[in-house]
Amino acid sequence: MDKLFWQRLVAVGVGGFFGGGLRELVALLIQVPAFPLSTLVINLTGTFLSAFLVVIWSKKITLAQPVADFIMVGVLGAYTTYSTAILDMVKHGWLIGFVYIVLSIVGGVLVVYAGRALAEKVVA
Repeated sequence: MDKLFWQRLVAVGVGGFFGGGLRELVALLIQVPAFPLSTLVINLTGTFLSAFLVVIWSKKITLAQPVADFIMVGVLGAYTTYSTAILDMVKHGWLIGFVYIVLSIVGGVLVVYAGRALAEKVVA
């Protein structure tokens, strides 16, 4: 295991610390008992940022691998989670769970397009 291996591992761990903290902050700020709005906001904003950053990095900025790992895998990986989405679906019953998953999937696709479109304008 070389130096880059350890740099990437530490970068993901530190990024995960910040992403997890950010996730908890958003969850505490957005509390709607009848609907998992905080998880929806977290996952959609994380998806948007991922799509946006991928375009920016592919066209304008070259990042060292540990920096990219810190942001994409660490921060955004800890910020967004599939497991929380699934638990929220089960916790709120089948109807709200169904609405939530449809909003998550359709919203996720829409924010990917929006993130990519905005990033294309930024790099143009």
